[in-house]
Amino acid sequence: MSGYKHPLLLFLFIFSISCEKQIKNDEDFSINILAKIGEKIITVNDFKKRSEYMPRPAYCKGESYIHKKIALNSLIAEKLLSLEFDKSNYIFTDTQKAFILGQKEQTMRHLMLKKFGFDSVKVDSSRINYLAKLSKRKYNISFSIVNKNHIDAIENSLSDISINSLKSSIDDKIIINNKLVTKDDDMLEEIREVLYFKESKPNKMYGPFKINDEHVLYFEINEWLTRPNITEEQKKESFDLTQKEYIKKSALKFFSNNVKKIMKGKSIKYDPEIFKQFSEKLSKIYLIEKSKKENVIQNKIWDLKENEKPVSFESIKNLENKTILAHDNKNYTVRQLLDLIKTHPLVFRNKKATSESFSKELKYAIADLLRDYHITQNAYNLNLHKNFEAINTESKWSDYIKSTIVKNNISNYKNNFKTPTNHLINKIDSLQNKYSDIIKIDTDKFEKIKLSKIDMSVMYSNQAYTKPEPSFPILTSDHNLDYGEKHVFK
Repeated sequence: MSGYKHPLLLFLFIFSISCEKQIKNDEDFSINILAKIGEKIITVNDFKKRSEYMPRPAYCKGESYIHKKIALNSLIAEKLLSLEFDKSNYIFTDTQKAFILGQKEQTMRHLMLKKFGFDSVKVDSSRINYLAKLSKRKYNISFSIVNKNHIDAIENSLSDISINSLKSSIDDKIIINNKLVTKDDDMLEEIREVLYFKESKPNKMYGPFKINDEHVLYFEINEWLTRPNITEEQKKESFDLTQKEYIKKSALKFFSNNVKKIMKGKSIKYDPEIFKQFSEKLSKIYLIEKSKKENVIQNKIWDLKENEKPVSFESIKNLENKTILAHDNKNYTVRQLLDLIKTHPLVFRNKKATSESFSKELKYAIADLLRDYHITQNAYNLNLHKNFEAINTESKWSDYIKSTIVKNNISNYKNNFKTPTNHLINKIDSLQNKYSDIIKIDTDKFEKIKLSKIDMSVMYSNQAYTKPEPSFPILTSDHNLDYGEKHVFK
C-alpha cells in the first residue's frame, strides 16, 4: 500500500500456529476430540489452551487431578449454557455478532500466514548451522549517527567511505562511537539482520539505518569474537533456537511478499476536510485511559449497563454519509469505514499516541485495517472460512458469549466475582443431568493431559483481537464426572 509500511504479524501467534498440530479436515480432527455435547465439541487443544493461556481461578488453578476435572466440568458447563441460549429467546446484539465474526476472520488471517508463510519454508540444516555459529559472535563495531541530509553525499561518493572518513569527508562534527554487540542486545532489526543473518564483512560500512525522522545510522565491523558451543547439549540448544528463529523470519518474509502482491496498486486517498473532522471526533473515543477504554468496550460487548460512559460513535453520525477516502477503485463513506471497524477494531502502531500525533497514527491504523480486509477477502476466496480452525474459533467465542449471557441472567452476575455462586453451581448440576444423554467424554485422552499450575496470560500483539482464547469460565467448582458417557474418539 502506497505510503505505509506493512508491520508483520508478531511471533506470539505465529509460534502458536506453527507449533500446534494443524488439522486439515473434520476427519483428521476427530482424533483430537476430548468431549462432545450434542454437536458442540471440546478438543484437547481447546482444553489445554483455555486452561493455560488465561489464568484459572484459585479453586482450580493447580495441576492436581481434581483441579483438572473442575476445569473440564467448567468447559462442558459453558457448552450446556450455550444450549440453553439456543433454546431460549436470547439473541445476539449487532456488536456481539461483529465480535464473533471478527474473531473468526482473524483466525482466517492466521491461516493465510500458515499457508503463504510457514508452509513455504524449507529448512536447510547447513544454513541453520552457519546461523547458529553467527549467533555466538560478539562484534566490535564503530558507528555514527548522521543527519539524513548527508545520505546523498555519502551514496554519491566516488570511493568507498569508511566510518572513520565520515568526519573529514562529510561533516567534521560527526562523532564516531565504538560498541561491543551480542545477539541478545537491543538493536534495530535491520542491524541484527546484517550481523546475525547475513555474511557480513569487516571494514565495510553498512547503512543507512533510520533511527528517527531526522537521523540515520551507519556502522562498520572492526572485528568479532566467536564463543563456541562446547557440549553436545549446547550445540543442540543453539541449533534448535536458531532453527525456530530462521523459520519465523523466513515465514514472515514469504507472507510479506504475498501481502505485497495482494496490495499491489492499492493506494489510499483521503478527503482532507472529512478526515480531519473524523479524526478529531474519533480521538475523543480512543484517547481515553487504557483501563477505562477496556471497561467500556467490555460493557458494550456484553451489553452491560454500567456507570462508565460507553464508547460511542454517536458524535460521528453527522459525518456517516460523507466520503472519507478512496481505495481500490471504491469510495468509502464514514459509515462504511465504521462497519469495517466493527469487525476489526483499529490497531494503532504507536500505543502512546497523543492528540498531536493521533491523526497520523489513525492513517496508519486505517491502512492496516484495509490491508487486513484484503487478506481476509483472499482467505474467503480460498474457502478458509470453511477450515475447521476458523469454524472452531467462531463456535468457541459464540458459546462463550452465549454462556455468559445466560449466566448473567441466572446468578446475579457481577463483573468482579471470582467464584461461582451456589445458585450457579446447582444450575450447572441440573443441566448436567438434563443433557447427560448427549454428553460424551474421552476419559482415556483426559487422563493423559497434564496442566501447568503456573499462571499465564497469553496475548497477541498488534492485532485487532488480543486474546487468543476466551477467559476461563467461572461456572462450577464441582469435580465429579458423574454424568454423560465414556467414549473413545478415534
